[in-house]
Amino acid sequence: MATWSQLSNEIGEAVQAAGQSIVTVGAAGRRTIAGIILDDNTILTAAHRISETDNISVWVSPQKPLSATLIGRDFASDLAIVKTDGKLGNPAVFAENPQLALGQLVVAVARTWRGNLVASSGILSGLMGEWHTYGGKKIEAFIRPDLTLYPGFSGGALVGADRKIIGMMTRGLQRGSPLAVSYATIRRITALLREKGYVPSPYLGVGLQPVRLPESLRQKLNLTEHAAAVVVHLEPGSPADQAGLMLGDVLLTVADAKFGEGRTVSIVSRLAPDQKVSVAGVRGEERFNLSVLVGERPLRQR
Repeated sequence: MATWSQLSNEIGEAVQAAGQSIVTVGAAGRRTIAGIILDDNTILTAAHRISETDNISVWVSPQKPLSATLIGRDFASDLAIVKTDGKLGNPAVFAENPQLALGQLVVAVARTWRGNLVASSGILSGLMGEWHTYGGKKIEAFIRPDLTLYPGFSGGALVGADRKIIGMMTRGLQRGSPLAVSYATIRRITALLREKGYVPSPYLGVGLQPVRLPESLRQKLNLTEHAAAVVVHLEPGSPADQAGLMLGDVLLTVADAKFGEGRTVSIVSRLAPDQKVSVAGVRGEERFNLSVLVGERPLRQR
């Protein structure tokens, strides 16, 4: 009993400690979500609940609402940062290099629309390294806790045994499954949001259609690839156009990544603006290799 009581007390203390850095975020009459204090007047929260036109309010306590403005958001990682017109509480303490293992006990901490602190506990049920969202965007670590993510918990914190925050909780990345966005991703994305207000997307300026390579062509050119992508659209003056790609070109690899079922979009989206990449393909019945300097997707196309 003493051990059980001690564990219960330690979990309660961890929730209270993390709760000092958790606020309530409300936008334009939508259901409130939670937010994590990054500094004196900046909050991290879930992008899927924040709009550019929203009037955003933040509650440090039920009696203390603050007005806030959107600094930037990234739907691919479901991260957004907002800035308040008043000083906040204690900045969050993140676990920069957490030693995570399956089965570890974790706690999700958030606040309700009334500002009350709430929590949900469980274990880490899924862990792996770098992964990519359906749109091909990189997330540094896959962290899935087995716990109940009640309404309003998105934007809240996942807390480990050391009372430090492992990541931000969200339902916005994998439908029906609560995930935590790791601190490594938070640090990378928030730096871009502070600088630009958005996360730059790679741009080649091509429209691609997946195709299966004919066996006769594979044998003639000694190709190991079975799948490829044909260029069906080429934006004038785009990086691909300037590099010499043409309509009808069949692409075999981009940055050494091969095309497979449904991978035409994800391969391009994993590139980075200002990155120089090699493109291997077939034109007619001849192989070619080009170098393309990846651009930044124009605002009108985001």
